[in-house]
Amino acid sequence: MKKTLVIAAALAAMSSTSAFAQSAGDGQLSTTASTAAFDITTIIPKMVRISGLEDISLNVTAANVANASGAQNVAQRFCVYSNDSVDGLYKLTVDGQAGAELNTGEAKFSLSGPNNTTLSFALWASDRASDVYYKGTAAPGVAKNMQTTAGGQTRPTTLNCNGTENASMNVRFTNARILAALAGSYTGTMTFTVAPL
Repeated sequence: MKKTLVIAAALAAMSSTSAFAQSAGDGQLSTTASTAAFDITTIIPKMVRISGLEDISLNVTAANVANASGAQNVAQRFCVYSNDSVDGLYKLTVDGQAGAELNTGEAKFSLSGPNNTTLSFALWASDRASDVYYKGTAAPGVAKNMQTTAGGQTRPTTLNCNGTENASMNVRFTNARILAALAGSYTGTMTFTVAPL
């Protein structure tokens, strides 16, 4: 009699343990069908990418700079991808060598030239492909909040902005500064950095 009670108690314990061990994704033992369900979860991080910027070469001629009050402009469009909200938010920072008017005017950047001279210029960067002056001039290391949907643009869902550009930039060298500069080659590297807000 005692042996029968021990076996019965052991079976009851096993049955209780099995019940507790069954997870939400386990189906019931059945002679017809057993069904189990499970959840899928993923987390997509904020991501940004800038592309499409190309090297700039300014062709200076005597005819181009004859008007001392004029200026030489070179513009280009580029692509920024961002999945930060439905607006495609991002911040853009432009880095480069500081110019003569860093704190006083538009010429906040400069190129290095012969005999340790520099040639200062202004740079605009905008989150609108069709309005390069919308965000004003950029300054070295100063981030500006942008969005890929500015001006009614569609937030890109591919890394190449669906084959179009949604941002723009322009550099401007005044003729007066060019005329005052020594003859020779002037070079510099500009770095555009985009980051999620």
